[in-house]
Amino acid sequence: MLQPLASTYFTRQPEFRFKLSSVLIFIPLAAVAWGINILGQVTFSSQNLIPYLVRITVTLTADLALIYVSSRLLKQNGLPGKALGLSTTKETIPGILGGALIGTVVMFCIAGLLFIYAPYHFVPGQIGAGRVLQESVSYLSGNTLEELMFRGFLFIICCQLADWRKAALIMALPFGLFHLQGIGINLYGLKMVTTTACYSLVFCLSFVLFRSMWAAISVHVISNILLHTITGLDGANRALLKPVPDKNWTGTYDVGLWIAVLSTLFISGILFLLILFFNKRYKLKN
Repeated sequence: MLQPLASTYFTRQPEFRFKLSSVLIFIPLAAVAWGINILGQVTFSSQNLIPYLVRITVTLTADLALIYVSSRLLKQNGLPGKALGLSTTKETIPGILGGALIGTVVMFCIAGLLFIYAPYHFVPGQIGAGRVLQESVSYLSGNTLEELMFRGFLFIICCQLADWRKAALIMALPFGLFHLQGIGINLYGLKMVTTTACYSLVFCLSFVLFRSMWAAISVHVISNILLHTITGLDGANRALLKPVPDKNWTGTYDVGLWIAVLSTLFISGILFLLILFFNKRYKLKN
């Protein structure tokens, strides 16, 4: 059973004591952790087994280091490390499964709406099942780091300073801007900012709904696996399947942009209502 918001860390806790210095410490350390991850990806870019294992290990090391830093900084603000939502409790498995379901539903909405606008069919892509498994593990380690950066310490602090609604909106913009890296400020980059900022709402609200960061991680990982590694709907042609249009597509990326935005906002609205429903139901029962 989901816990009420008041018993979690998405509402102001009486023991919370905000320290600006902790935020100023976290941001550069998070940047260093991400830099270590990127360095591992670039240095050990080969698809051979040993380089692959090395870069996964590098990213996992960055994950663990940021978990440790986040926990210590939360304690400086009067909050326990378990506020990160990474404790293994009875909510962990429902969070993981719920997040996987949410990620699948979002991608189903995107794929379905795109099919309605521009019908397509799938043919075998360029990678096999073994590569899909490798990419899935890579997404798990890398997306966990992103969640720690944007749905971890900073999100919890924002929830304490404002509330979970405003915190979800606040964290959407930096998460979107984060995806400008390697793209630059151009039309494609701005579209990427828009779609990822909207997806940030889904991640944040999944975290709040299930009271577990595992849910946000699960949504993030499943969405990326389905989009980039299974369906190939990202257009990069590096997936298990390749979508082939039944007729010439025109302006597909722009349509894909609005389909992604509408789909993520629609799912975010449903998650928001579910949060309100479960919290109200708990209060009525008690």
